[in-house]
Order: sequence, then structure tokens, then C-alpha cells
Amino acid sequence: MNKIGDNIRLLRKAKGVTQEELAEAVHISFQAVSKWENGGAPDIEMLPVLASFFGVSIDELMGFKLNAMTNKERFIRFMADAGVLKLGSCELHGYRSDYYVDSERFTTNAQYAKLGEYFADCIRESGLAFDCIIGMAYHGISLSVATALALYNKYGVTVNYCHDRRLPDSRGREFCGHTPEDGERVLIVDDLINSGNTLMQRIERLKASADVTIVAVAVIVERYETDMKEHHSNGADLVREKYGARFLSVVNGDDIAQAIKAGIV
Repeated sequence: MNKIGDNIRLLRKAKGVTQEELAEAVHISFQAVSKWENGGAPDIEMLPVLASFFGVSIDELMGFKLNAMTNKERFIRFMADAGVLKLGSCELHGYRSDYYVDSERFTTNAQYAKLGEYFADCIRESGLAFDCIIGMAYHGISLSVATALALYNKYGVTVNYCHDRRLPDSRGREFCGHTPEDGERVLIVDDLINSGNTLMQRIERLKASADVTIVAVAVIVERYETDMKEHHSNGADLVREKYGARFLSVVNGDDIAQAIKAGIV
């Protein structure tokens, strides 16, 4: 059995990319990809490149753990390993949860590179059409940069990019990078969403500067869990209803709760 070739095919199809797109992303010929998937095997120096592209470890690429966890479970394990996901009782808007998410514990360039790829994959799979990526200060700035770079490096997607400022600069500018324009379709990247109040305040400020359409908001974690409905509204639903935007999250609160129950973390 060609284990690594089978896994490359499985991972490639899960990401929705063709052999040609995979070949272009890792800078080899598509014939080489076809050879791998039909009985061949990549050279050893290609293993870390392929593992990085697919967002898995080399062990997982080679099949040692690939079937043990879903993509979401691997991301939850990634958060736990980085100290971002902390287990323990935590009160959130009147709801007692079994964990806490501290996105500031993502601190290395390797972690942000991986986060950018997770976001890029999520956005790519959604089929979204948009003109500009905007990061929300402060946590969303680094995440949106990583996402924009990953979209270009992995998928060749070129769009405008900017992040907002908490306060205008001395020249009155409210954005760094591209200045949003009337009629643009905007994708917002941020870290988390809970009640949604802060995010909606920032969106209102954005829309006051230009008549843009918020096509989607992408976050690491949509913190809402089903059991929270008796305590407060789902912030993501409020954003969807008010702006007609889609909401993309790598994982949500229910995913994390299930992973904890299953012993993933």
C-alpha cells in the first residue's frame, strides 16, 4: 500500500485543490504529484514542504496519526500546545465554561504562519468573492497579515489589504495600507467573537468611512456554545443578521467542548 501517496491524495482533495495547484504551490511539476499518488513517493526534503502546505505534521503526512483526528481536532490540539486553549472553569458573560481561549499566547512566526494557512484554507473552501482584507486592531492585525500572505503564497489570490487604527494619525488617516472605498466587498479577519458588541462597533466605524459591503468575518474561534443560548445571544448571529455577512471560523465553541470530552486536549 502506498501510504504517503494515498495521504497526499486524501489531503489534497480535502483542501479542494487539483494536482496542478498543489504542484504550483510546492514548486514541482504536476506529473510528480501524479506519480506520488500512483505509487511513487516524494523525496525526503519535500516532506516538510508538503506537511506545511497541508497543515499537518510529517508523522501525520506519513499516516501515523492522520486518521486519529479531524482537521478541527488538529487545530484544537495546536491551540492547546501553544497555550492558547486553557482548560479550567471560566465564566463568560454569565456562562460557566470548561475552558478559556487566550489568543495572545500565539507568539512565534511559525504559529502565525500556520494560523494564516488555516484561515486561507477556510476562506478558499468558502468560495468567497471579496476585494479587500481588513484586520481589526489590535489582535486582528497580525492575523490578517498572515492570512493575506497565505492566500497569495498558497493560492495566488491578490486583493487589497489594510488594518484599522484605534485612533487616526496626525494626518487623519484611519487605516494603514489600502483605504477602503465605496462599493468594495470586505472580508474582516479577527481573533475571537463572543457577544459581538465590540466587533459591531468597529464595523460601524468602518462603514462610516466608506460604503463597503461586509461579505464575511473570519475568526479563529466562534466562542459561542449551544448551551450559552439561555445566557446571551450568539454574537456571530447578530453580525450575520445586521450586515448580511457570512461568518467563518476555524473552530467554534461546540467543537472545542466535544474535543475536550473526547480527550483530544
